[in-house]
Amino acid sequence: MSQATSGRLVVATPALRDGVFDQAVVYMLHHDPVGALGVIINQPGELTTTALLPRWAELTGDDAVIRTGGPVSPDGFIGMARRIGADTTYGVGTPSVTRACSIDLDGDPAIAAAHVDALVIFRGYAGWGPGQLDAELSEGAWFAVDAEPDDLWGDEASLDSLFEQVLRRQPGTVRWFANAPEDPSHN
Repeated sequence: MSQATSGRLVVATPALRDGVFDQAVVYMLHHDPVGALGVIINQPGELTTTALLPRWAELTGDDAVIRTGGPVSPDGFIGMARRIGADTTYGVGTPSVTRACSIDLDGDPAIAAAHVDALVIFRGYAGWGPGQLDAELSEGAWFAVDAEPDDLWGDEASLDSLFEQVLRRQPGTVRWFANAPEDPSHN
């Protein structure tokens, strides 16, 4: 049975040591028995929106870095926008505290600007096959936690500390992992 992670975060635990997902915070776009899809939100890339997708630079900010969304389809882009107020007439996504929706980057930025007030672009995505994420959650490779607005929309300077920030606000023993060393052998 699928755990409900759509619109939430999955945060890598120290048990997940594969390089790509070390200390990753993934915003989940979709999760059902057929599979799961999300974007890593705390891994900045090296190129800016102005360099790769200049039509969208006004909504992201000229110097905004395109984030590394995950290892799947690294030549593709996913735009995550923050809806203005309770507007659900634009983009794809269910209402949530983050007001996040995915938008078509082949669309018109001027139309998007009337409905959204923030945009983050991701290169690639994280994907799981049928039952794969559920198994990884059961094995303790990920913590499934609620997202807060600043998780997606915080400034790029906060990306380095997002892993710790998300874990520190969790109840119980999960918060202890915020202090875990990146390499457990250094403990």
